[in-house]
Amino acid sequence: MSGPIGASSRSRRRGGGKSSTASPGMPEAGAELRLSELEERLARLEGEPGLRERGRRMMDRVMPPEASQHFRNAGREQLLGVRSIVDFWIRRIEDAESRARADLGRENIEID
Repeated sequence: MSGPIGASSRSRRRGGGKSSTASPGMPEAGAELRLSELEERLARLEGEPGLRERGRRMMDRVMPPEASQHFRNAGREQLLGVRSIVDFWIRRIEDAESRARADLGRENIEID
């Protein structure tokens, strides 16, 4: 990678001679080569299209746009169905709460 990250890390390593990039058991030249290889690999990976983009391109080749629109509409309808179920249960809870509040003013007396 030839961007600012790679350049700044190289300049820090060379400056002052205090720190070394070599790990124990790996000479300085080997560490520099390994770092260079990793930076090149990272640049290649960042330049490639991501998984989402590749998947979208594949689906565009396999499925016509009209089908995509139908599936989006079907997904919307499913969500609207879930919303109506949630609304139904919210109304039931609110009705039960209002009946409970109305019952607070009455007192039940059991007669044996």
